[in-house]
Amino acid sequence: MANEKKPFPYLPDPGLKAAADVALELGLPLLVTGEPGTGKTQLAYWLAHQLDTEVLRFNTKTSSLSKDLFYRYDAIRHFRDSHQREVNPLNYIQFEALGRAILASGKKRFVVLVDEVDKATRDFSNDLLFEFEKLAFNIVEAKESDLDNFDWQHEYGIERPKFDNSGNISHDEEAPKPVLILTSNSEKNLPDAFLRRCAFYHIPFPGPEQLLNIVQIHGFLDEKFSKEMAAKAIDFFGQMREHGLRKKPATAEMLAWLHILKNRNLDPANAANDKEIEQHIRQTFALLAKNKEDLQRLTEEFKF
Repeated sequence: MANEKKPFPYLPDPGLKAAADVALELGLPLLVTGEPGTGKTQLAYWLAHQLDTEVLRFNTKTSSLSKDLFYRYDAIRHFRDSHQREVNPLNYIQFEALGRAILASGKKRFVVLVDEVDKATRDFSNDLLFEFEKLAFNIVEAKESDLDNFDWQHEYGIERPKFDNSGNISHDEEAPKPVLILTSNSEKNLPDAFLRRCAFYHIPFPGPEQLLNIVQIHGFLDEKFSKEMAAKAIDFFGQMREHGLRKKPATAEMLAWLHILKNRNLDPANAANDKEIEQHIRQTFALLAKNKEDLQRLTEEFKF
């Protein structure tokens, strides 16, 4: 009997599922925003699990250029070696997430995650308009003869890349497009022209019921840590988030906090009547606060 696919520990809300379905159906990038820790990045890995493929991840930096999403060129090594022998510049090219996905089109469909796209300058997003729409890119350091003389089969398992009419390496139009997931923490406004080419969804912070479901799919609940204990801890967590903190703890911090509560057998339901348990729980607030002021506030002011 064939092995059943193991469930992936991620619980997208119905709106996010619907947005992903629309993006997949139309072949559009999906731009996802939300608080840190709400599962923006994990969405890409959940989709890859559903599609039985892999994630190619690009971590955007403040210095990122649009071509970095496709390839990186080691100019220094190329210059050094070219003094000794004639070399193909493609030997000094390292293909990055979207470049690798385009090269693989027709053989494998990847999920491409462009994480924190708003970290880069507006030029980064503007310069990707053509590439995202056409799924094509040009290696400016290489001539057509370099492309023809490169051993693509040995390096990438393909006979030769697909090329469009302008000589750009392009996606195989007969194959499904790579799945493009872009995440943003909304630190900068993205250009309108870029936004028009994306499907969009904002992940709201989960409510108590959804948080309990998240705890459940992560395998927290057992005889040692019951559903009632988890619900009480989630209730306290919700109060903490509304306690006027400068940086609200996210889902990832909640899971880490519940993990330590479970390991130490600390039930928040008993904290109001047991000063020792209350003190032990307060000592775990280091997992929830991310600066001196918030830690002091939680430790001194929060009431069970």
